Amino acid sequence: MDRVIRVCGLLLAAASIALAAGCGSAEPAAPEPAELPPLGPAVAAAPVTAVPESDPERLRGLLLGGANLPPNFTALPPRADVPEGAGDAASAPTNPAECAKVLTPLATLRPGALAQASIQYAGPNFSSIDIDAASYPSEALAEVFSDVQAMLRRCTHYSGADATDIPVDYQVGGLAQPPAGDAATAFQVRTSSDGMMLSSSVAIVQVGGTLAQVAVTATEPVDPGVLSDLTTAQVRRLQGVAGP
Repeated sequence: MDRVIRVCGLLLAAASIALAAGCGSAEPAAPEPAELPPLGPAVAAAPVTAVPESDPERLRGLLLGGANLPPNFTALPPRADVPEGAGDAASAPTNPAECAKVLTPLATLRPGALAQASIQYAGPNFSSIDIDAASYPSEALAEVFSDVQAMLRRCTHYSGADATDIPVDYQVGGLAQPPAGDAATAFQVRTSSDGMMLSSSVAIVQVGGTLAQVAVTATEPVDPGVLSDLTTAQVRRLQGVAGP
């Protein structure tokens, strides 16, 4: 049970509401200490030629549903929209402070989103899938896409503490993923504390005037194919391609 308490505290420190909701009696997997690869080159946003989505409810309806996910993932109740420019309420303080925004919804990074939406799924063995999207005017979207990549490069190593004040170490590294949408970048985050580890694989993809972030988190390294399949499905939904 002590290990369960520790992993639940670690989940909260990693700002994963979906994962924290799954805390129960499962045993986490042993950590793998290999260094993460470096982040790849920064990616520029593509020009926005379509009118950005401005209806939050329509945008939320374009996020992936349960039929698109691996088995045994359950949607969590919607969380309140995060105020523009504010940090996620679940994130713990970090050093440097700005790194608390890693893995938080894209709309927290810059005010001015025309619409924002998010959905969270809890899965087996403390796994989670978190998806958020924000639509911006064309000139703002390019800056947000650039800003989040610059922040990741300033946050390749940072620290914090869990809900019981035990130190937590974070590493951000590169992640190879196939091209998706109009522009895309991917990275991974390793959250470790007191012998426990969480791995998050994340893609940020542009579709027209919308940026979407797809994050898969588990107590073992995430199969890159799981993230690429989810990202491809999310792009199709945002492009208006019919599907589940």
